[in-house]
Amino acid sequence: MVVYCGLGFAFGLSLTVVGYLVDYYALYKTLPQAFGLRMIQGLHRVTPVHFFTDGFAPILAAVGALAGRLHDRLRYHSNHLEEIVAARTEALRRSQERYELAARGSNDGLWDWDLVADTIYYSPRWKQAIGHEDSGVEDAPAAWLDRVHPEDRPGLEARIKSHLAGGTAHLVAEYRVRHADGSYRWMLSRGIAVRDETTGTPYRFAGSQTDVDERKKMEEQLMHLALHDPLTDLPNRTLFFDRLAHSFSRARKRRKDESLAIIFVDIDRFKNINDSLGHLIGDRVLQQVASRFRACIERVFGSGGEDEEEGPGRYGRRSMDWTVARMGGDEFTVLLQEIGSLREATQAVREIEEDFRKPMKIEGRELYVTLSTGIVLGPGKYERPEDLLRDADTAMYRAKAHGRARCEIFDEKMLARAQEQLRLETDLHQAMEREEFHVVYQPIIELDTDRLRGFEALLRWRHPERGLIPPTKFIPLAEETGLIVPLGNWIFTEACRRLRHWHDLDPRFRELTLAMNLSLRQIYSADLEEEIVALVDEAGLDPTLLHFEITENTLIEHPNQVTKVLLRLKRRGFKVAIDDFGTGYSSLAALQSLPVDLLKIDQVFVARMGETDKARQIVATIVGLAKALGHEVIAEGIETDAQLKELRRLRCTLGQGHFFSPPLEGDSVEEEVLTRFYPDLPQPGRREAGARRAR
Repeated sequence: MVVYCGLGFAFGLSLTVVGYLVDYYALYKTLPQAFGLRMIQGLHRVTPVHFFTDGFAPILAAVGALAGRLHDRLRYHSNHLEEIVAARTEALRRSQERYELAARGSNDGLWDWDLVADTIYYSPRWKQAIGHEDSGVEDAPAAWLDRVHPEDRPGLEARIKSHLAGGTAHLVAEYRVRHADGSYRWMLSRGIAVRDETTGTPYRFAGSQTDVDERKKMEEQLMHLALHDPLTDLPNRTLFFDRLAHSFSRARKRRKDESLAIIFVDIDRFKNINDSLGHLIGDRVLQQVASRFRACIERVFGSGGEDEEEGPGRYGRRSMDWTVARMGGDEFTVLLQEIGSLREATQAVREIEEDFRKPMKIEGRELYVTLSTGIVLGPGKYERPEDLLRDADTAMYRAKAHGRARCEIFDEKMLARAQEQLRLETDLHQAMEREEFHVVYQPIIELDTDRLRGFEALLRWRHPERGLIPPTKFIPLAEETGLIVPLGNWIFTEACRRLRHWHDLDPRFRELTLAMNLSLRQIYSADLEEEIVALVDEAGLDPTLLHFEITENTLIEHPNQVTKVLLRLKRRGFKVAIDDFGTGYSSLAALQSLPVDLLKIDQVFVARMGETDKARQIVATIVGLAKALGHEVIAEGIETDAQLKELRRLRCTLGQGHFFSPPLEGDSVEEEVLTRFYPDLPQPGRREAGARRAR
């Protein structure tokens, strides 16, 4: 700026001097007289030229300074602009390079749709994704849309139309596209329209297409696993409930009370297969059962179930929608939709039962499998679809209770029994806390001498509302729920205390024995032996006076475990009796090797001795068998004098029953039994009110 200022001042000064010289020369030529210095000075003062020439140099100096400043700024901005342009150009180059690398390295194909010209640019990666080279795809919308799966194209076109109309901010669509090899692959497209700023009309539409085929296949596989059983590939409980709910709702809307049926199937004694042959064989059995179920239903109702094309059934009837599912474990269900009557459901069950009469061949073994089946029709009066499944399950368990390998059709009585059983189970859990259980004792008599040998301790439940509940109702329930173990310990404790009390009453009572039942749950309890020994030691009793009774069925179904436990108890000095003998199927070889001291003849045979010769012969055979094996024999349920005489004639050793005394509570035993067999025993005082007989 200083340089330009100096140059401007010098230039202005030069012009001023030149101006003066030109001016004075003109005057010199014009004036008639000689031109001198004084005249020049005078002219300078009076002429206006000096006003301009005197300030011309500073003005030009200022102009020069301004021009210099402008030149400096111009040069500065020019250089800075070049740097900005260079930087932006480099950034643009790098951005374009990154975009190209990302486009080449990603799985996305790009498309750019010129809506005005109706042409689309497809990137090489877009074309490669569908198996084509650059020249294999025309730059037209049809090249894209015509390759979309017919089922997916309407949805894609609707989404495109909605976005172009302004209904959505972006296009996001999944669809299947035909590959060059003829297969269809899942694609995901994302795009956005470019619109005119004034009218909002789209004129350009661009986006990407991503191959998501592997992800979709994985999702489908996960969905299949979530809704199907991995072992049998049948629908699982979740999918079955979903189809049941839809079928139930449809039947409700159409007001059809019996238009669907559920068949609930359970494999009989499947646990024995797992325990004896292993879980791998058990899994193979489940797979074959599932395959047979599907085949049977398909033969009866056609192949119209579970996403298959419909076909005619075996009996020429219309095809039916059906679902065969595995509910878990060894339980399977069949849902039949739009059935005409109960006969169609029973026809399917008969087909299944007929097929399962043939053995299964697994790893060189032939296995026969039987099924317990329950059927329920709906919707009827049902309000919820899950209640249908509940009642089908109830019918199935009813079939098991009636002997297995059979079918039961649900009725209202089954539901009432199931609900009663549930209420009983609930009350059973609370009964011990409320002290509703008590122990009664029935005397065991030597039949030849009429001498009191001992007692059998029995459990009774006096419900506060229902009164006395028979053991046949609550003992099996206690075994199922596991409550029989704490109940058994409680009975044993109470009975040992009572026996100790009788022993202390009179020295003659110290030979009285006490018999108690052992359930299967107690036998499998790891602490059974230690708990029994501890209680006997605490009561100060002789182990030989305690007899443990097990049912013959328990012995047959679990021979190994039962034998081990009985042997350990025998080593401790306890005695063992087989209860209800004659109702099972014990072999003589097994009976000979068992650690048993007594056989108890079931009261059914004793009651029929006077009615049939067969019953009398059975009793005589059991008595003879017991003597041959060195066991004592006890006859249960003696009710009449005739039965007693016949048992004496057969030389039965011991007996018990109402003929001698019903089961009594402890205090009543002392008042009514001990004083009867020992008349010289001092009469006990009045017992507390409330001690009464338990029939």
